[in-house]
Amino acid sequence: MADAGPVLEGVMNQPLLATVTAALLVWEALLLIPMVPGKLIDTRDFSQLPRWQFNSFNVYLTSLGIASFVVAGFAMANHHWAFVAALVLSLGYIAVFAADLGAVFPVVPDPLPVQLLVLEAIALASAGVNVVISIQGMRL
Repeated sequence: MADAGPVLEGVMNQPLLATVTAALLVWEALLLIPMVPGKLIDTRDFSQLPRWQFNSFNVYLTSLGIASFVVAGFAMANHHWAFVAALVLSLGYIAVFAADLGAVFPVVPDPLPVQLLVLEAIALASAGVNVVISIQGMRL
């Protein structure tokens, strides 16, 4: 089977890749909002975690979301470096969702709510797509 790289390069130009990258970053941040620990969808009890750990985790998630909106804006302005930032952010999303789905962190006795499982799986998949798109954007 032939390499799809040249085909993608012909079809996916940098402005289109930047727009898709920006859209996926905003999508990830919006998916993250209802997944705030201990709130709407993530109803698990985190009281057994040390406060510094819980607060650090929330700062990480908040920073990831805010940075996604900022980088999305720069991607829409067609700044080439935004692809590198989008790659880093997408890997950050993958790390947090894979850690939660894999029961690595945070580990609490409450089961993962089904709605959260579904949202995290969707977010993990779309972050993976953004990794591929960001890498392609960096190559152009």
